[in-house]
Amino acid sequence: MTTTDPWIHDLARVRPGEMIEVWDEHHLRHAGTVSQVAAHLGVLWVREASSGIPKLIPVDEYRLRHASMAHAV
Repeated sequence: MTTTDPWIHDLARVRPGEMIEVWDEHHLRHAGTVSQVAAHLGVLWVREASSGIPKLIPVDEYRLRHASMAHAV
């Protein structure tokens, strides 16, 4: 991991209220605000920016990164 690596590798560093993007291999699947983090379970909940619907995200199935300001509105 380098200092320019955009991906989140440790859920303990993710906090409720942060904007994140959830990616599979090549596609953005979800973007929104973190509502809860259960690092010990490897999951977090994201409230979709586009719909407001909460999504349970198992982090072993996706890649996460902090959202760009374009998605934060």
